Amino acid sequence: MKILFNFVKIIFVLLSLIFVLSLVSYFLIELNYGKVNSTSDYREIEPKTVAIVPGAAVYGNTPSPILEDRLKSALILYKYKKVKKILLSGDSGDSKYNELKVMINFMQKFEVKNEDIFVDNSGFRTFDTLLRAKHIYQIKDAIIVTQKFHQARASFIAEQLGIQVISFEADLHTYKDELKNILREYLARNLAILDLYFFYSNYKHEGQIFPIDGDGSQTWKIKGN
Repeated sequence: MKILFNFVKIIFVLLSLIFVLSLVSYFLIELNYGKVNSTSDYREIEPKTVAIVPGAAVYGNTPSPILEDRLKSALILYKYKKVKKILLSGDSGDSKYNELKVMINFMQKFEVKNEDIFVDNSGFRTFDTLLRAKHIYQIKDAIIVTQKFHQARASFIAEQLGIQVISFEADLHTYKDELKNILREYLARNLAILDLYFFYSNYKHEGQIFPIDGDGSQTWKIKGN
């Protein structure tokens, strides 16, 4: 009986900690997003150096609706000279599944210059994407291009890392998994707080850097491309 009581006590403490962390992450992230310039109208956006496009699912050589909307929105920014460069970040770790190859093909199809397309082939998470944007691509200001449900966390991480951002909301459709995306997002916010203040608080990049004002095609190290 004592073992069962101790087990229940441990579970209660863990759930309490998760609840507190959820409250803290919610208020910190929402408070920050209230201060960030966010819009779905490109005409309201002041020019920045780069559009950061986080990856999302692809089906063969076709982007998912969420990813396609991000790519279309980034293309609008580029065509209207709101950004000079585009950073595509996603999963290219499997020869049978390659988000970045699909993303690059999309940009090339619409005549974005190769040197203006930067690639981050280790963007497995939003935090990874933005941490690498800061340290590898030396990004100081950016427009984050993603859906509204994702923007608050992405902009919070970027601002905490020292990147000045504008949020361009890429909601061009209603998505079938919208409720699942929202629930997943709230869980991801907890991890973002842990990443920023505990796991990666003293992170230092010691590898090669590719400054965002350089030639983006030098970053195209993708399997199958």
